[in-house]
Amino acid sequence: MSESKGIAYCGEKYIPVEKASIPILDPAFTKSDVVFDVISAWDGKFFKLEDHLARFHRSCDYIRVSPPVSDDEIRRIMAECVTRSGFDHAAVYILCTRGRYPGGTATGDPRMAENEFIAYAVPYYWIVPKERVNTGAHIWIADTRRAPDAAINQRVKNYNRMDLTRAQFEALDAGADAPVLLSTEGFITEGPGFNVWILKNGKVLTPGENLLEGITRKSVFELCAEAGLDAEAVDLTEDDFKNADEAFISSTGGGIIAITMVNNKPIGNGAPGLTTGKLSDSYWSKRAEGWEATALADLLNLENSQAAGAD
Repeated sequence: MSESKGIAYCGEKYIPVEKASIPILDPAFTKSDVVFDVISAWDGKFFKLEDHLARFHRSCDYIRVSPPVSDDEIRRIMAECVTRSGFDHAAVYILCTRGRYPGGTATGDPRMAENEFIAYAVPYYWIVPKERVNTGAHIWIADTRRAPDAAINQRVKNYNRMDLTRAQFEALDAGADAPVLLSTEGFITEGPGFNVWILKNGKVLTPGENLLEGITRKSVFELCAEAGLDAEAVDLTEDDFKNADEAFISSTGGGIIAITMVNNKPIGNGAPGLTTGKLSDSYWSKRAEGWEATALADLLNLENSQAAGAD
C-alpha cells in the first residue's frame, strides 16, 4: 500500500488529500474568496489549538463567512484527519470557502452563497529547507512590496498571495531560501508563512504592521518574557535587518529558525545566534512538556462518549 500523502475532510467525507477538490465555480477558486488557518500536530497533540481557532473565526468574521460546523466538530474533524493519515507530525489546514453562488455562476450576491468547510492533514513541514534548521536560513529582502492593509487586511489569514509568490520567485532566483517583503512605506513586514525577528543591543524586535500576527509569533513574546528578554513590535527598516546582531523566523512550520544571511550578507558572525538557539530550544522543550497542548485522543474520545450517551 502506498504511503499516505494526507487525509482531507471535503464534501462531508474523509478522502485522500490528493482527491479533495474545490468546484471550479466556487469563489474560493475564481476570486480567492476563502480564509484558512494551519495548526501543527506533534506526537498526538495539537499546539495552541484554541488560539488558532480564535484567529480562524476572526478571519471568517472579517470576510463574512460562517463555517457550517460547530467548533467541537472542527476539533474532531481535525483530529480524525491526523489520525486517519497516520502521521506522527502533521500540519492541519482548516478552510472556510464562500461556496457557490445560487445558480452556480461565478458572479452573484455573496450574501446568498452557502459557505463550506474543508480540513486536511499533510506531513509536517519546515517553512525553509529542513537542512537550514541547524545552519540558518538565507532570506531575501524582495523588491516586491507587501500589499497594504488598506487594500487587503493582512491580519486575516487568506490566499491573496500574488505579492508573496512573486517575491518567492525573487528569492529563489537569487539562491536564497525565502523572501521578506517591505511595506509600501519601506518597513519590514513578513515572509510567506512566517514572521521575522531581529536582536539588536539585547532587544528582541519584530515588525508590528502590515502582517499576519502569527501564533508562533505570540509564543515568542511569551518565551522572551519567561527568559527576561525585552521583546517589542516596532517599525524595522532593511538596514535594521541587515545590521542585526541575530535574526530568526517564527512559524508553525518549524517553530523558531535562525536567519544567518540576508541578501548574501551574513547576519552577525554568520552562524545561528546564541539567543535564537536558546529560544528555539525552549520552544521545543516546552512543547514536549505539553505547552498549551490538546490531545487528539481526547477530542476523539469526547465524540465517542457523547455518542454512547445518545438516545
